[in-house]
Amino acid sequence: IKHPIVLPGMSWISTPVLVSAVSNAGGLGILATGPLSPEETRKSIREIRKLTDKPFGIGCTLLMPGAKENAEVALEEKVPVINVSLGKADWIVKRAHEYGGLVLATVVSEKHAKSAHAIGCDALMVTGHEAAAHGGDVTSLVLVPSLASKVPDLPIICAGGIADGRGLAAMLSLGADGVAMGSRLATTSESPLAHNVKEEIVSK
Repeated sequence: IKHPIVLPGMSWISTPVLVSAVSNAGGLGILATGPLSPEETRKSIREIRKLTDKPFGIGCTLLMPGAKENAEVALEEKVPVINVSLGKADWIVKRAHEYGGLVLATVVSEKHAKSAHAIGCDALMVTGHEAAAHGGDVTSLVLVPSLASKVPDLPIICAGGIADGRGLAAMLSLGADGVAMGSRLATTSESPLAHNVKEEIVSK
């Protein structure tokens, strides 16, 4: 990708239109599959491919119902990046690597990071307390440099509390290789979020 910016897989927000827009702009868009059936996931992946020829990913929260089936679809469709969280993902890593795909593991602790490293994940989505849904107990400002030193050979994407260039610069200086911006990208014209909600976010 051209820019170290990732659209995380936010349910009902990270749709094919927004995912492809981020990827086309030089970042990495990740499709949210939590609310989708396997058939809807396959349709969404194919829609993204019509809208962009750039790398993209899908998110699989393995603890959730239907996530394994959606991961199977992603593997069958040979999605370039699969973002896994909250579950055992060694089988996904093995099969993704067979076609040259990459696996990005969402982690909130050293234990999670080392487990992801042990099963062969390619990068970490280090998720601080500020992040929605998967945020842990430790803030991004503390978690990123800690894990950058504990698992130095895996690229790190920081998620949580980053909304502008200053935050990106700070995280790069702390050892991250990129950042995920949820709320920021949810306010774009391609986002399906209601306009008044976008205005409320931007005004803060």
